[in-house]
Order: sequence, then C-alpha cells, then structure tokens
Amino acid sequence: MIAAAAGVPLVAAAAGVPLVAAAAAIAVGLVLLAAATGHLRDRRGTRAALAAHDVLPAGLRGVVAALLPPLELVLGSALLLGVLGPDVLGPAATAVLASAAGATVLLLAGFTAYLALVLRRTRGAADVPCGCGLGTTPVSHWAVARAGVLLALALAATVASLLGGAPDWSALPTDEAPVLAQALVVLAAGLTLALVTAALPAARAVPTTLTTLRPVGGAR
Repeated sequence: MIAAAAGVPLVAAAAGVPLVAAAAAIAVGLVLLAAATGHLRDRRGTRAALAAHDVLPAGLRGVVAALLPPLELVLGSALLLGVLGPDVLGPAATAVLASAAGATVLLLAGFTAYLALVLRRTRGAADVPCGCGLGTTPVSHWAVARAGVLLALALAATVASLLGGAPDWSALPTDEAPVLAQALVVLAAGLTLALVTAALPAARAVPTTLTTLRPVGGAR
C-alpha cells in the first residue's frame, strides 16, 4: 500500500527482477546479519541453546556454533550486494545473488526443519532457548513460523534472480517516480519486512498480565 500510494509499481522489474523480490532479499540479508551478530556476541549462549535442544550430537554443537555466524555473515552480505547489482559487482551480480539466495534457501530450510523438530521434542517448554541470535525468545511455533517466512522470502528472491538476474537500478522506469524514490521504497520495504519477521517470536513474550484478566475471589 505504501508503494502504491507513492506511485511505485511493486511488480515493476529492474532488469527483470520484481522489486518485491529485491525487498525480500534485503529483508533476509538484514535478518541474517543480525542473527550472525547475535551469535558472535553470545557464543556461549548459542552452544547452551544447542545443548538444550538435544538434537545434535555433543561433538557437533561446538562446530555448528563456530561455523554458523560466518556463514550467516557471508550469505547476508552477498544478498545485500546482489541486490545492489551492477553498480557494485558488475556482471557478477546475477551469479552472486542467485548463489547466495539459493544457499540461503537451503540454510533456512534446515533451520525450519530443525526448529520444528526441537519444538516437537521439547513440546514448547518455555525454558528452551531458540538460539537464533535474535533475542532470548524460546523455541515456539512463532520461531518456526519466522524461519518459514524467511524461507519463503529467500525462495522468492532465488526464483526472481534466476528468471531475471540481479536488479539494474538504472533500468527502472522514471515516468511515475524517480529511480532514487523507487530504490528507497524497496529499501524501506525490505527493512520493514526484516524488523517484523525478526520480532515475530516475541509475540509469545507478551506478559500474561497484559492479555488476561485476573480472576476475582480466587482462581476458577
């Protein structure tokens, strides 16, 4: 609705890539960078979360905790650079975006399946941390949903990049809005998607006192 009000067609393509797909790549890239930062700042917490999940063998938990942050950093950075397209990477932009988006799909598919398994094993226990690097939320249906939403966004970016290549911002139509305005709308959409998706599991963290009424005259 924001883009439509600004006169920017969301389905308009930059070198064949829909602007919504560019926004999706930005959103996923920003979330991956935020998760990597969280994992790097709390390596011990990540290992503790993996231990609480009790899915991976003990010998693999340290390896996963060490390799996950740099992988998230690389993929998140590559997605953002791929969206910037020829202005930064030149002809290699399409390959970078498609490769990063495809690898991100595999990573997020693994995340989604893993969290679903953890949720099933722990039955949504409030004391089992997600370990997602995005705050101290527990493993819940919301955490699984966030991974699924990110997976869908990464898949959209992958398909769009394979069909149309990396965005070429100089090719955007200027009859309805300047290129800069359209680029800012895409950036704002990507940032909004990232913030909303990252905060999704926090819905479970709303204090009970704010969502329920205390019974009068004792429990019923």
